[in-house]
Amino acid sequence: MKLRDWILIALALLAMAVDLPARAAGAVGASGGLLASGIHSDRLAWQHFAGIVAPAGHGRVEFETWAADDNIYTETPAWPGDDAAPRRLRSSVLQRALGSHGSVDAPSGDCGAVLDAGSGNFPVQPPQPGQAPCFAEEVRRNLATYRYIVQNGLNTQAGLAAAYQKAQGGWRVSLPEDAVQVKADWVPVETLIAWLGRNGVRLTGSQVRAQFYTTLAQGTTFALVAMHISSKEAPNWVWASFEHRLNPGRCDTMGCNDSYGAARRTIAPQAGAHNGQYADCAKTAALKKLFEVKRVAPAWNNYCLKASEIAFVARDGTPLMHGNSFTERVAAGIPIKRSSCISCHASAGFSRDGSAYIKQLTSHPMGTVKLPADIVANDFIWGILTINAVPVEQAKIPHNLDRTRITARR
Repeated sequence: MKLRDWILIALALLAMAVDLPARAAGAVGASGGLLASGIHSDRLAWQHFAGIVAPAGHGRVEFETWAADDNIYTETPAWPGDDAAPRRLRSSVLQRALGSHGSVDAPSGDCGAVLDAGSGNFPVQPPQPGQAPCFAEEVRRNLATYRYIVQNGLNTQAGLAAAYQKAQGGWRVSLPEDAVQVKADWVPVETLIAWLGRNGVRLTGSQVRAQFYTTLAQGTTFALVAMHISSKEAPNWVWASFEHRLNPGRCDTMGCNDSYGAARRTIAPQAGAHNGQYADCAKTAALKKLFEVKRVAPAWNNYCLKASEIAFVARDGTPLMHGNSFTERVAAGIPIKRSSCISCHASAGFSRDGSAYIKQLTSHPMGTVKLPADIVANDFIWGILTINAVPVEQAKIPHNLDRTRITARR
């Protein structure tokens, strides 16, 4: 082989080595698209949103009646009934996973410190004595999701180890088409007031309670600032990110795209600006009607669809970015240009002993994701990070659905 040939091979290998970072740096914002059913993912996202924030009785909205990961990933899973224990928010599982592998300590407790306060000009000093700035999170899954996970033993390490063996015979984790999941991020009201104030928005506590959806947990009133919804109408799921309209820098980096619910379909990122305010996402007549039918409370009109995502890459092969200005950028410390909901969740998998595989997660994957041959894909679900790992031989036999307590809400 001639020297020229060796040089060409070396250049090709070098190009492959730098391809991912280069393409990630040039990623473009996700904007959804048509599904096989003919419906646009933006419209589907709003249909799910309206359904999950509709009143459900007892002062709750629909998604608050679903099973939280604490109800699922345990030796004794149980669907929550009307007599469920008081609500409890937790520090972010993703944040803990990233924090323990990064340069900062993993947060502990029920309300954890964000990993990159600087990116969103988030407060670092207590807004009042005894209350450090923090955020809390919850992940809730509908009954179809709960049933599948529990029936297949995917809620314990021992169950995952058994699933790994099944997968060697061709079985795979594949949730039903009616599976829907929600991740919600909450900030204490006093911290939110301080955060908005640092970025030029002055609100009182009563104004926050009127314009944000709030909840009481652990004796603290929290305001909802961000929400991710994923649904299984497509093999790779449909991913939608919602933000409160006042979130600083809401459309920074990737812009905001909503072809169904926003009167102004596209909002471009402000050139050279950082953590500014963007135009209000005034609702279309179609979305207003949908909200009316579902009896959605007025505060929910302040939430905007950032974008929906149904593919890993654009038509030209460029990786798609899809990230929430709070959830990814501030809370998890992942820059929007390195965020992709579909790629992050595609890296969810487990190994032979039932332990979660997180190597690709910590590298902030972009574009198409391929898991190693010895890892079983968990159908885009990261709930397995909440499992307390115990030796498989010591774990109890996973509960099946018939042995769990399910009280379906009427």
